[in-house]
Amino acid sequence: MTTAVQERHQQQTFVAPRVNIMEHPETVTLEAELPGVPKDQVDVQVKDNELTITGRRVHTEEGQLRAGERTRADFRRVFTLSRAIDQEKVDAHMENGLLTVTLYKKESMRPRKIEIK
Repeated sequence: MTTAVQERHQQQTFVAPRVNIMEHPETVTLEAELPGVPKDQVDVQVKDNELTITGRRVHTEEGQLRAGERTRADFRRVFTLSRAIDQEKVDAHMENGLLTVTLYKKESMRPRKIEIK
């Protein structure tokens, strides 16, 4: 069954949105550029140490297309997560075509200040 799913995905063309990944002391933040994509067409999932972002651009077909430079393919990105990430604590927010995913580090992996006695 896994092979069938992989083969189906290999046959479909995906566009990889551009991302920035920033690490902070308590979180890792991923920003993905998704211009023109409504948030109800975006899916963010965390499973088996992977963060997957998938979605589709909604196209309006008014008038006769004379030139087409916008990509019509669906998009997909998969990121392998470190064991330091708490997979139960993930937030996603989308505004003005920018998807922001905040991944929280496990408490045991966060830096902590040690008091000197």
